[in-house]
Parts: sequence; C-alpha cells; structure tokens
Amino acid sequence: MTTQLDPPPVATSPPPVTRRRPGTWKLVAVLAAHGVRAFLRTPVAALFTLGLPVLFLVIIGALFGNEIVEPRQGVRVAQFFTPVLAVFGVAEAAFCVLAVDTALLRERGVLLRLRGTPVPPWAVLAARVCAAAVFALLAAVLVIGLGVLAYDVQLIGRTALAATVTVLLGVACFAALGVAVVSLVRSSTAAQAFTNGILIPLAVISDVFTISERTPTWLETVGWVFPLKHFANALADAFNPFLPGNGFAGDHLAVLALWTVAALAVARRRFRWAPTGDGRSPALVRGGLSTSTASEVLPRSLARGRPTPWASVAVQVGYALRVLSRDGTGVFFAVVFPVLLVALLPALMAGSGDGRTEAAQVMLPAMTAYGVAIVCFVTIPSGVAEARERGVLRRMRGTPMPEWAYVAGRVGAMGAVVATIAALSTTVAVTGYGVDVRPARLPALVAVLAIGTGCFGALGFALLGLVRRGQTVTAVALGTLLPLGFISDVFVVGAQMPAVLATVGDVLPLTHLVHALDDTLAGTAGSAPAWGDLGVLAAWGAAGLIVVAVTARRATLIR
Repeated sequence: MTTQLDPPPVATSPPPVTRRRPGTWKLVAVLAAHGVRAFLRTPVAALFTLGLPVLFLVIIGALFGNEIVEPRQGVRVAQFFTPVLAVFGVAEAAFCVLAVDTALLRERGVLLRLRGTPVPPWAVLAARVCAAAVFALLAAVLVIGLGVLAYDVQLIGRTALAATVTVLLGVACFAALGVAVVSLVRSSTAAQAFTNGILIPLAVISDVFTISERTPTWLETVGWVFPLKHFANALADAFNPFLPGNGFAGDHLAVLALWTVAALAVARRRFRWAPTGDGRSPALVRGGLSTSTASEVLPRSLARGRPTPWASVAVQVGYALRVLSRDGTGVFFAVVFPVLLVALLPALMAGSGDGRTEAAQVMLPAMTAYGVAIVCFVTIPSGVAEARERGVLRRMRGTPMPEWAYVAGRVGAMGAVVATIAALSTTVAVTGYGVDVRPARLPALVAVLAIGTGCFGALGFALLGLVRRGQTVTAVALGTLLPLGFISDVFVVGAQMPAVLATVGDVLPLTHLVHALDDTLAGTAGSAPAWGDLGVLAAWGAAGLIVVAVTARRATLIR
C-alpha cells in the first residue's frame, strides 16, 4: 500500500536495445539471397541459364533419338550427352551471368556504395559467386533430373562423389573466370559480348555441341587448353557406366583447379570497384535514353527547322543503328555470330577441299537466314519494347514526327543490318571456301532478303503488340527462335528429323527463308528462289501486319 510518506514513483524508460552487428557470413547470405531474387526477376537471364540447357536436351534427344546402346545394362544414348549439356548450363550461370551481373552492379555504382558499408569487400564478391552458384547447380539438377526422368539416364552410385566434386569444382572455376572477366572489361556490355563470345565457340570445340567427328587437330588442341573441355569430359566420365573406378578424372580436375587459381590471381590484382568509362547504362542506351538524344540529334534538327517526314525517317534509321552499335551483345549475336559460324563450321564439318566448299554452301544460306531472324524478330523489336517501357514512345507522340516514321526508321535499320550480314557472310564463304555466288543471282538475293526482312519484321512488331514488357519480349522471341533453328535447317546436326518436328518446321517461315536463300545463293533451282517459299514468307508477313494493325488500333505499340 502507498502512503503519503512514500516517494512518488519515477517513470523510467526501458534500457536501449542494442542490436549486434550481423556476422559476416550472414551478410553474405543476405546479399546472395538478394542476388537470387534479382535473377528470378530477369526472365531473359533465367531463360538462357535454366531454359536453354533443358531445351537443348529435349531437341537433341528428339533429333538423335535415345536408342539403347547396351541392352544388358539398359544404357541409352542420352547417358552421354546429358552431362555435357549440364556442363553448358553450369558454365552459362557461373561464367556469363556472374560476369554480366557484377559488371552491371559496378556500372551503376552499387559495388562502390557497398564498399562504404561494414560489409567486407570479399563478402560482396562471395555473395555474387554464391548467387551464381545456386543457379549453376540448379541448371545441372534440372538437366540431369530431366535426363533421369524422361531419358532413362542412370545415376551411378560408385561415381556419385566424383560427379558432385566435378560439378562443384567446375562452378568454382567458371565463377573465378567470371570475376576475372569483370576485372579486365570496362562495362557490362563488354562483359556480355566477351563471355558469350567465348563460351559458345568453345562449346563447339569442347565436346559440348559436337558438330563433326573430323575436327581439325589444331582445334582439338585449342579445346584442350581451355577448361570447358576438361569440365565436360570429367563429368561425362563420371556418368559413363563402362569406365571402371570411382569416376575421378584427376587430370581434368587438375586443369580446372589451375584455371581457378589463375583467374583468382587476375581478379585479386585487377578488380576495380568504381565504375569505369562514361557511366552510361546499356539498358538506357538501348531504351532510347542516350545522352546524345537531346544534346546532338534534337538541336541539330531544330536548327534546320522542322524536318520533313522522310528526313525524320533518315534520322531514325541513323539513330537506331547508333543504338545498336553501342550494344555489344546485340552486335555480336546479330552480326558477328552468324558470320563467325560461316567461317568456323565448314572447317569443323568437313575435312578439306570440296568437302569444306559444300559445307560452306550449306552454312551460308542457313546463317544468313538466322541473322535476318535475329535482327528483325529479336534485336530491333527488343529495343523498341524497352523504349516503350521507359515512356520514350509516348513522349515521341508529342513531337511533330509521325508514328510511321519511327517504325519506318526501325525497318530501315533492319534492312541495313541484314545487308551487312549477307555481305560479310558471302564474302567469307566466297574468299575462304570458294563458294560460287554469281553476280546474276544478286538481284534475286536482294529480293529474298527484302521479303525475309519484311516477314520477320512484321512478326517482331506483332510480338510487340501482344507482349507488353521489354524483357518478356526478348525472352519470348529468343525462346521461340532458338529451338526453331534446330528444326528449320539452320543448325544442321546431321540427324534424321522426326516427322512431327519436320512438319512444324515446314509450316513456320524460317525453313522457307533458308530454302529461298539456298536456291538463290547455291543455284539449286536456277537463279531464282522457289515461289512457294516466297509465298509462305509473304503469308506470315501479312499475318504479322494484321496483328500489328489490330494492336495499333488499341495503341498497344505506344503504351
């Protein structure tokens, strides 16, 4: 009981709560979880890292079949190509995605800001590596799991430890190489072009995508120098039921370890945290927000007065070409990659002499058609989708430039890039392999390229009307075009095509563009292409224009 002699109660505040600074490994886990979430919100990266290896497994399984090679043990063909496709998925995630993502964070200043926090520098890089490792391992699990469930791939108990160690060492090796690439390049665009430009040709000569058994000796030697071939062979040995022992390939694992140590040494010496170059984000440039837009193009146009519509078209063509030229990845996959395959694959597919010439005659129309499809269906429409998403197209509606001039400028850019691809590919085939391309066929070639450009350009703009987000447009376009290349005589794998896939390929336009170019360039049907192929291309182009007209009426292209 309280009396008057008792002192009044004193209000006391609770003691301050002191939070302990989280441990370093908890910070690594938090940053790695952030990287995983960011990856999942990027459908293009998820498609390439997780979807492509699985897609290649399905396509190669359909093309080559899955016959039993050893009836007593029930060993099938998929037992041998499944692990190497898992290797490709691991390398894509641990090498390409890690390098591009880390370079982009540096370019945006995120890495530099993290240096001002209590997080140790090594923990930041460890978190990026852990995030990439999660998806590298997930890609391996998806490919091997699909092989086990759908293609009767056997998991060998006595080599399970060797397979696990091989995958983990492969992840560490290519992650270290990814960080080393970031240490050597200046921008995320350069990292994207460099990593994909290295990985895909290496996959061709490293027993991942086997084109021919008659690979030249010097290319075999080059393949053994780099780690991808050792990684693929080490994991393939661990899945080979005919090899004795525990599955450890010591020589291959030693090479992976040496490359890991060398890459870490380069990264430790050369890694930079501060942004380099002009600091512009490639995404902003592709989206049409380049700093040169307001400071160069607009003032010069205003100084000459209001331009005519056709002058606006010319300006838009030039601007679209400049934007594309600043996108290293777009230039590589749209222009350099098809020309590189024309130069490289005939040497891999044939021995010498007439064999290489015949192979080049096959690859020239196939790679030219692939370049047309990439530029018109993927690259240019993706840039337009990003510009729309950032509001650039809506702001353009407030200018005197008509909307059709913007579209015509992109179509003109498509034609210019397609002409460049065709010229470079033809020059390589003629000068390098002696392919006969007669001048009398050039008018027909121009006509076929124009119809093909119109067809895939219309389909690309139709996709813009049906899909709203820029990243989704890229994912859908690539996810459609890449498997289509395997059933449309673009990527010739030398296997008997199943009837269902052959029928699907004959219905879609890419096969007919390849055939029309082949008839024109190789002269298999005279100096003019088959009218049936051109009719199919025209029909698909008309269907695309109808979709464009319907969606444009709802202003979907602008919004």
